[in-house]
Amino acid sequence: MKQTDETDKLTIPFKKTNKDATLPITSKKGDAGADARISGFKQFVNENGKKELIELNIDTYTLKPLERIGCPLGFATAIPEGYYFKVVPRSGLALWEGISIVNSPGTIDSGYRNEWMAIVVNLSNKDVVLKRGDRICQIILGKIYDFEVVETDTLPDSERGLGGFGSTGKN
Repeated sequence: MKQTDETDKLTIPFKKTNKDATLPITSKKGDAGADARISGFKQFVNENGKKELIELNIDTYTLKPLERIGCPLGFATAIPEGYYFKVVPRSGLALWEGISIVNSPGTIDSGYRNEWMAIVVNLSNKDVVLKRGDRICQIILGKIYDFEVVETDTLPDSERGLGGFGSTGKN
């Protein structure tokens, strides 16, 4: 959990919350993200204004089009102050299956100590089968920069100026 100089790696404690969980690892040296795997399933229930997560005791879940499911990842962390993790979709699942992370990127702050969970959504028009142990998302470490918001009446000019969405593309 310390970094003494630029050649040392930042170490972050990961605690398994499920004995069968696999901790995230990068596939290749230099990868920004480490793949995290499904450790279980939690269904969102909203009955009579009462919202809760129900743990499902199953190994496979069929996610219907536009449905979402909580996929616990089987670990908790102690992220050093000044850092955070982003939970992001895997590009292959997004392209081939239409699977994404609802609140992408999900943000895990340094003070969070509970089990991580990916909130997965099926954006395709077909059922997608998810299995315990499947790689479901990536986690990417980020550094927090201290900043201050300063109100002003004017902003400096830029090449884009007041151009809105799509104004940087060329037809």
